[in-house]
Amino acid sequence: MTAHNRKLKTLTFDLDGSEFQVQLNSWKITNGSSEGDTMYVYSPDDEFVEDAEPAYTLEATFYSDWNAGGISDFCWIHDGETLPFTIDHHPDVALEHVRFTGSVKVKAPDVGGDVRTTETTAVSWSIVGKPVYTRP
Repeated sequence: MTAHNRKLKTLTFDLDGSEFQVQLNSWKITNGSSEGDTMYVYSPDDEFVEDAEPAYTLEATFYSDWNAGGISDFCWIHDGETLPFTIDHHPDVALEHVRFTGSVKVKAPDVGGDVRTTETTAVSWSIVGKPVYTRP
């Protein structure tokens, strides 16, 4: 068996019908869900694990785009809204193309930065429930 690896190069990122992958610099879906709580009862050697609520986030950094409909403009216009998203990961690799879908609670990002640096828009949005993982 040989090691398998792949560089992150191509994906599609759709947020409520608008594609923003052209501005995307970095992305990550983080699973912050706990493992659940162990519950005990008054019976010898009897216990169970109560499932934890899913706690996923979508973290991304975009090159800022303040044009009408650009990612920075979009985030501020839709601040506080819950919107659907789709990420096609490795869409150009037939046997590795996977899709993540769900809804995120959009939060307007911080604005500003250091002089003479490329402006970026960094977001960390809560995913509602657990994202759906499929192979299209």
